[in-house]
Amino acid sequence: MFKSNMDKKAKKFGDKFTDLISWFLGSWLGVIFHTTWFVTWLLLDFDISILTFSVSLEAIFIGIFLLMSGNKAEVRRDAREASQRANDRKRLEQDIKLDEKADRQLTEIKRLHKDLHHQIKVLKKDIAKIKNTL
Repeated sequence: MFKSNMDKKAKKFGDKFTDLISWFLGSWLGVIFHTTWFVTWLLLDFDISILTFSVSLEAIFIGIFLLMSGNKAEVRRDAREASQRANDRKRLEQDIKLDEKADRQLTEIKRLHKDLHHQIKVLKKDIAKIKNTL
């Protein structure tokens, strides 16, 4: 159980860190940071091969973080869609129950209408008999 909590905390930290990196890389702050870094490196005339190496490593990690962020977004989207499907299923079941109830009520109304029609026929016959006896 302790390991499970540690795994959850590490995952939560990892998710937050990934979100932070993805946010930074996708913002103007990230663009300004990288532009400043590259310009400073070039102006100070540092070794270009080290810059190339560091940029290559950074690109690898950026790709990993962006994939992790995309995977997380996909998991959230899948969860929302599953929740929506469950809600749709509940609404459909409610609609079916309402339709069945309305069908039963309509059937009952038709039966009552038929009974009333029959009773009216009987009453008309009784009235006709009474008229004939008078």
